Amino acid sequence: MEKKIQKQEVERPVTVRILELRADLDKAAMKSMLPPFLLEMILNEYLRGISTVARQEYAQDQAQWEETLKAGEKKDG
Repeated sequence: MEKKIQKQEVERPVTVRILELRADLDKAAMKSMLPPFLLEMILNEYLRGISTVARQEYAQDQAQWEETLKAGEKKDG
């Protein structure tokens, strides 16, 4: 009988992912050959989009947390 070996995925630490993202952004900025004022404009637009998504994620997490607390109160009460 064949043994199946499960690959254990190791998650990269967030600090490593941050460094990789910064390096990727640096490479993309250099490769674009755009002047800094245009890069600033583009990155600001991108940041606004990310901020919108982050606010939505926060609201969802907050709602889930409140539901979890309510469910716990119902069990205890």
